[in-house]
Amino acid sequence: MKKNNKRVAPVIKDMPLSSRSELEIFFLNSLQEMYDAENLIEEEYSKVENNISSSDLHGILTEHFGIHLKHLSRLRKIFEFKGDLPERKKCEAIDAILCEAVNHLAHFADDLQNWEVALVLVTQKLTYYKIATYGGLAHLAIKLDYPKAATLLAVCVQEEEEFIANHLNGIFNAYLTSHIDVRKN
Repeated sequence: MKKNNKRVAPVIKDMPLSSRSELEIFFLNSLQEMYDAENLIEEEYSKVENNISSSDLHGILTEHFGIHLKHLSRLRKIFEFKGDLPERKKCEAIDAILCEAVNHLAHFADDLQNWEVALVLVTQKLTYYKIATYGGLAHLAIKLDYPKAATLLAVCVQEEEEFIANHLNGIFNAYLTSHIDVRKN
């Protein structure tokens, strides 16, 4: 006999109130973590922004910072939809990525070319984390019947994916290619 390994998505609207309440708490905590993450990113970006020498990289990261500000605004709106005040809950994952970034950037403090490569790599890590988290939160918002929140979260995912596809991958490849070519000569 063949086993049916199909997974069926649970219907949250019909689940017991206590289980739904737990998911509501999880959703709120996750929003608070992302609110913290976005604030941490803002704080750290302000520390490195003036050290970026490449005008292309500076322009790309400045554009990404604008996207980041939109995410903060959307998170505030989602808190408003839910009748909550925006609060920060420590985002351990982003904190760890940023701590790692500080170490990498310090390691390359006297090597601007590698410092900028490390900065792009950190930006990739942060962006992919945000895509995964906002995507998961968008799906959870749908299940919890928060369509406006789901839409705003999905827009955050789309912006991050477009940023990677349109800017970050290209500049990272350009940096690596130029760095490798310099080392070969």
